[in-house]
Amino acid sequence: MPDTPDSHDLDKLTRWHDGLISESGRDGAQFPVCALFLASGDDRRAHDIFRVYRTAFEELGAGFHDLVIFGQHGVSSTSEALVPGLELTGLRIPALALITRGDPPVGYTTVLPSGALPDGEFEDAGDDVPWRKALDAIRRAVSDCTEFSIDGVAGLERRDLPGGTLAELVGRVKQQVE
Repeated sequence: MPDTPDSHDLDKLTRWHDGLISESGRDGAQFPVCALFLASGDDRRAHDIFRVYRTAFEELGAGFHDLVIFGQHGVSSTSEALVPGLELTGLRIPALALITRGDPPVGYTTVLPSGALPDGEFEDAGDDVPWRKALDAIRRAVSDCTEFSIDGVAGLERRDLPGGTLAELVGRVKQQVE
């Protein structure tokens, strides 16, 4: 079967869910947040922001399940199911959802710039954009071993997610799209 947006994102959802399950069975400190990017294949700016997060998360020792992107190769039934499944209804895509650990988890969302840029260009909006402020808070919490909080970041919308752990929520979405 050719690699389609649906098969690619379903595979990624399965790997994400498996990682969250294996993490929950481990003792020790968890990465404080999961960064979920929702984009389309044409959202080059959002892809560039994802790469900034990926570099930072790798430096901080995060796992695959701490940073995922869906819709990267085109809109899929998986990426479409994540929005209502995580109660992110009304969220415009491309977007970033930061989901804290806990039961229930809490989500924080922000819309990302859409569309493409000329080849080789990356629009770095500076330090005053919500996604950058949130990344700085993640870096501080992990580096300083302090409590993670982004409640005061302007431009992030707080969303209370349905009951259960993030692994349980992702598992429910996975059951819907399989």
